[in-house]
Amino acid sequence: MKKVGHDLNPVIARLLYGGLLMAVFLLLIGTALAAARVGPPVPRLTSIGDIPRALRHFEAGGFFSLGLLILLITPAARVAALLVAFTRDREWLFASISLVVLALLALSGILGLAGL
Repeated sequence: MKKVGHDLNPVIARLLYGGLLMAVFLLLIGTALAAARVGPPVPRLTSIGDIPRALRHFEAGGFFSLGLLILLITPAARVAALLVAFTRDREWLFASISLVVLALLALSGILGLAGL
């Protein structure tokens, strides 16, 4: 058995760290925009499709939503990177497990977006 994870560890660490930094940065921007807002509280976005419009208008809710979305997607990106690495190294058992985990993450995301 090859040491797939050993070579991939720095890449995975950078992926997770970068995702976390990006999410925290967006959440901090959203917090600053919400703190500077005068009037009613920050409206809640109801759809992923609302995020681009909210970002274009510098609405705090758009930055909150995108930051949380990136925070949720980052672990799935890790599983996808592992799937690619295991497949490349012909570690079929681990590639299959990674594929099942990725499919379950995708299914839970789809069901969550559908409101189920």
